[in-house]
Amino acid sequence: MSILTVRPILLGAFLLSLSPAQANPLLEHDVLPILTKNCMGCHGGLKQKGKLDLRTLPAMIKGGESGAAVVSGNLDKSELWQQILHDDMPEGDEKLSPKDKETLRKWIVAGLPTFADHQDSKTKPSLPAGKRHDPSQVAIGIDQHIENRLQANKLSPSPPADDVEFLRRIFLDLAGRVPTATEARAFLEDESNNKRAALIDKLLESPDFGKQMGRTWRDWICPPELPSDMNSGKQPHQEARRMGSWIADQVNDNHSWDHIVRKLLSVHGEIKDHPQMIFYGLVGQNARATPDGSARSIGSLFMGVQIGCAQCHDDPYRDWSQKEFWSLAAFFGHTKGDFKKLDVKTGKGEITIPNSAFLNAGDKIQVGYLRNGKTQPEKVSEWRSEFISWLTKKENPYFARSFANRTWFYFFGRGIVNPVDDIRPLNPPTHPGLLALLENEFTASGFDLKHLIRCVCNSQTYQRTSRPNKEKRIESLALVTAQFGQMPLRVMTADMLYDSLKQVYGDPKLDLRAIDPKDGNQNGESAPIGDPLLQFQRDFCTNEEDPTDFRHGIPQMLTFLNHPRLLKGSKALEDFRKTNPDQTTAQTIEWLYLSTLSRLPSPDELATATQFVTELEEPEKAYTDVLWMLVNRSEFLFVR
Repeated sequence: MSILTVRPILLGAFLLSLSPAQANPLLEHDVLPILTKNCMGCHGGLKQKGKLDLRTLPAMIKGGESGAAVVSGNLDKSELWQQILHDDMPEGDEKLSPKDKETLRKWIVAGLPTFADHQDSKTKPSLPAGKRHDPSQVAIGIDQHIENRLQANKLSPSPPADDVEFLRRIFLDLAGRVPTATEARAFLEDESNNKRAALIDKLLESPDFGKQMGRTWRDWICPPELPSDMNSGKQPHQEARRMGSWIADQVNDNHSWDHIVRKLLSVHGEIKDHPQMIFYGLVGQNARATPDGSARSIGSLFMGVQIGCAQCHDDPYRDWSQKEFWSLAAFFGHTKGDFKKLDVKTGKGEITIPNSAFLNAGDKIQVGYLRNGKTQPEKVSEWRSEFISWLTKKENPYFARSFANRTWFYFFGRGIVNPVDDIRPLNPPTHPGLLALLENEFTASGFDLKHLIRCVCNSQTYQRTSRPNKEKRIESLALVTAQFGQMPLRVMTADMLYDSLKQVYGDPKLDLRAIDPKDGNQNGESAPIGDPLLQFQRDFCTNEEDPTDFRHGIPQMLTFLNHPRLLKGSKALEDFRKTNPDQTTAQTIEWLYLSTLSRLPSPDELATATQFVTELEEPEKAYTDVLWMLVNRSEFLFVR
């Protein structure tokens, strides 16, 4: 079954996995979707008819002008139920279905149960907070949380990945490329018991790890289309790459995550001296820093919250107010500049809601921490620094949790809270104890990102196979994957694929552009032909929100099948042949398989490839054809 067929099933399975086995409806999983679809238009953050807010349970209990919307266990006193029962709500022709009515009725009768009400001791962190633990202990704790949930739902996890599958996955995840033939053979022939942990340690200390983290965060920070001047002129792709390289250097120098974020957000001066300065321009407007852009992106990337909808009005579906949004934005109200220079001035600690807002334009809002409200009353030298200090404290309720959740998403294709930037009580984690474990460990380690990643990669959960069990129904497989009992099949990012191809072909300047850039624009489009990397990223980009989404189509297939550079030959292969002139045909074919698929060929594959090479009059071309065949296999494109 194709990955395109499996994705809808995975989505349904993931939704099922949000709710633990229980008989009664839960607020977050069962009730809020009904209210969001039918009632929030009149009783959300944008409009609250009758002063009734249905976004949170406390607001429902408080009620509006007609009294409490819901009363635990009492249908007669629950005004929401009475209105729905008699079809007085929602207004208009669209009424609730009998099924939805029954869900609401059962929920009220059951006592308004929430996801938190159904948590037990198994969902608490399996290790105490406040202490850094050995990665092996944390890995065991991770596995306990996953296995407890699978057992509760009577599901069996998939078996461990074999060495080939693990080898290729860990190289792509931590180094951003496939292993070389030498690296693959060394690992596969290693008979030591701790070789997986040793390889994880080795890759975490390699320059490739920082490079992969740098470009991953570069992609998370950069908008889908980089800003340009008003005439659609040059976009700052090189500057964005330099920001990614700056993050890479910080990671490889073993700086903690709070240190990296402080240096990123507190930057000022000129971009030639501070590559990270581009951040504020990227998240602003028209390549300039803006307080609202800073608030939206910092909330999403470093706090895990979607607060952007509250920019113009109270969020109708989440419990964020417009005042909260602009209180956060006020910290950046005096940060001015573009990609070339950034200045930060001392202000009064307030901001005026601009005319572009839907409501309350002209109101003056004081700075305030998210959900904490007021700041220190005394005048500070620079409000942005005040916010950064609050953000990166160990006590901050968002900072460590957001990074832990995003790290899990990086490896498993979705967060413990999903979407990764929508952490809030009404969007609960699928595995709350697991998220608390990772958050506590990350905080206790001093925000050591390598430590957290080492813990995750050493777990059995990470090291399970992605290969389906033919004996299981696809629905069961999807549900097991949604609950992290099986690794998902992910697609290589453009950077992973490009670096792997450069290595396989021994060509650091690999150029797969379809048109010579001297000939102008491609297909008459306004965007000019980019450099080889930029054009490859455009052609082979992946879905950052869903790494299981296979987006390659005919253009990508034709590039791999027909591009002259991939048919021309491999300098890496030439060097191998020159360095090892006594290698047999079979040994050369094995080298090709190890270089691309990180495994030895099967006996049938070896026999077929050997026959193909020996029957051609030009062995070098025959080997190139075998290489071309290997990089065109789906096995080469995926992260298993």
